[in-house]
Amino acid sequence: MTLDKLFTPDSIAVVGASRKEGKTGHEIFENLLHDFEGEVTPVNPKAEEIEGVKAKDEIPEGTELIVISVPGKIVPQVMEDAADKNVEAAIVISAGFSEVGEENLERQVVEKAEEADIDLLGPNVLGLINTENSMNASFASKMPEAGNISFMSQSGAFCTAILDYSKAEHIGFRHFVSLGNKSILNEVDFLRKWREDETDAIISYTEGIENGREFMEEAEKTSREKPIVMVKSGRTDKGGDAASSHTGSIAGSYQAYQAAFRKAGIIEAESNRELLDYGRAFSYQEVPEGGKIAIITNAGGPGVITTDEISQKGLELAEFSDEIKKKLEEEMPDESTPHNPLDVIGDAGHTRYRKALDIILEDEEVDAAIVVLTPQANTEIEKTAKTISKANEKFDKPIFASFMGEEDVQKGIDILEENHVPDFQDPVDAVKTLKAMNQYREFLETEKTFRDIEYDEKKAERAVRDYAGYEDGHELLEAYGFNLPLTKVEDAPHPAQEAASKVGYPCVLKIDSPDISHKTEIDGVKTGIENREDLKENFLQIVDNVHHEKPGSKINGIIIQEQLDGLEVALGMKRDPQFGPTILIGLGGIYIEALHDISFGIAPISEEEAEQMIEELESSDLFEGVRGEESHIEPVKDAIIRLGELAMNHEEISEIDINPLIVKGDTGYIGDIEMEFE
Repeated sequence: MTLDKLFTPDSIAVVGASRKEGKTGHEIFENLLHDFEGEVTPVNPKAEEIEGVKAKDEIPEGTELIVISVPGKIVPQVMEDAADKNVEAAIVISAGFSEVGEENLERQVVEKAEEADIDLLGPNVLGLINTENSMNASFASKMPEAGNISFMSQSGAFCTAILDYSKAEHIGFRHFVSLGNKSILNEVDFLRKWREDETDAIISYTEGIENGREFMEEAEKTSREKPIVMVKSGRTDKGGDAASSHTGSIAGSYQAYQAAFRKAGIIEAESNRELLDYGRAFSYQEVPEGGKIAIITNAGGPGVITTDEISQKGLELAEFSDEIKKKLEEEMPDESTPHNPLDVIGDAGHTRYRKALDIILEDEEVDAAIVVLTPQANTEIEKTAKTISKANEKFDKPIFASFMGEEDVQKGIDILEENHVPDFQDPVDAVKTLKAMNQYREFLETEKTFRDIEYDEKKAERAVRDYAGYEDGHELLEAYGFNLPLTKVEDAPHPAQEAASKVGYPCVLKIDSPDISHKTEIDGVKTGIENREDLKENFLQIVDNVHHEKPGSKINGIIIQEQLDGLEVALGMKRDPQFGPTILIGLGGIYIEALHDISFGIAPISEEEAEQMIEELESSDLFEGVRGEESHIEPVKDAIIRLGELAMNHEEISEIDINPLIVKGDTGYIGDIEMEFE
């Protein structure tokens, strides 16, 4: 599916073209009539001509693309006519389909398109714009400037907002696509196209992705060629949604999207402002070779703010070499010090900025530069903008500008934009953008190493088939090579005492019940059991607690387990409807609820992804070993990878909750497991 006739047709028919200004069909036809390089025909049996062009009663023979703007109930009939005329592509602007509960009507349109092999965009879209051939096949009032950014959005309103921003800031686009209901063509199709064409950067707004696994695969292939930046709506700021030790409550859809984006190399933007900032930076600038940033400023305060942000975003303030410092001392005024950030002083003209840029960007220790300018009495705003633009052409390193202010600096900003130097009102935003670019570089530089996990297939299948509680979960994990503490399950105190003598004291007692997920909430776990009398008393107490707190719960028995001391980690799996098995990790026990410190990944998990999941945790230092303690990273990585493999192999399991994984030395032991099935 090349989508050639969707983007570069020779002939277009607007079905539903209207004579009345302000009507959608009129606006679409007028947009195409004034700018499109090919042939445009209005189709309206009730009109003789529109905008001086003779109207047709039906789609003309030889039409390659149709744009449909008629009531939704008429669209299937139009698609039937299109099939008869061998139309190759269709954009359905019309609404009134699945978005309002009319799934059957949309199904009729899709069936006719599929039967005739018509590339169908929509329904319920703003339209499509291609600046290469000046084709504005939409009812947007603006045509973006030409550029090499391609954009797609599930929201038509978001499209118009981005168009307005981009026109004001002279940000150029190649393609502009409103996805609408995505009945046939969706994100995957456009990623494939843009991966192969001259697009430099892809930006996107999404509300949801239906074919998550296919999307991830296609997005990762594309990310290896060019950057993808996305805004995802529908995020939650309720920390409690990700603050339960039960996996089903933790792995919300937004966390799955974040994990999928990371796996595919997609850069996430948090707003339309960031989306445009990241998109133009990737389109205009080279990806930096590292995270060492130089700051050149004519005001100390903004330099300090920028420095703080660099540190907070995990980038580095470049350390100038001795040779560079010497050159700066020779060229800069006495009040300036040859350090980073370099304050060129408030009376700096364009010449001083030029000298600073030429010296600093020659330094091999500098990967990118942020040039901050505040409008002062002697500031040569336009000349400095031209100086920065020339440096941008001269050096293969990203140069970002922050001309702080509005009215006084606007002419300088215009010059920067014309010369593809990204300008930011706030230098903090420049740092965020460099962070995004460095994140993309790290993705490109990181290879994925997937481990072959050997497991006992028959044992695993038997455990899943016969699953009735802890013992079967224990057997399943054993089949996948997980380490487990010595464990017995008994249903009466005396056999439990005998089991404990084999397990060894001190030991742990836990309720084994398919009806109880959170054992600690009903005081269903007792630790530090030292002897037979202690065991009997606590055994009976756990049973009594179940009867009192969860009456009617099935009791398989009481788990008697050797007590291990070590770092407690929580692992879990939730099968996301879009992306499949989502793996989570956090500190174990009650800490996963108290700290909300969780990281997510999409299975299968590579060695590198597992390590990244651990590093993302605020508590990651505990895994690395503090004050001379042994590192726990390898056994935790191993557990993450094995759990991902297990989840990939057993689609009937919807959730797995392992809490805790007890890490002792270089080994992780599964303390407890809960599972749920589809």
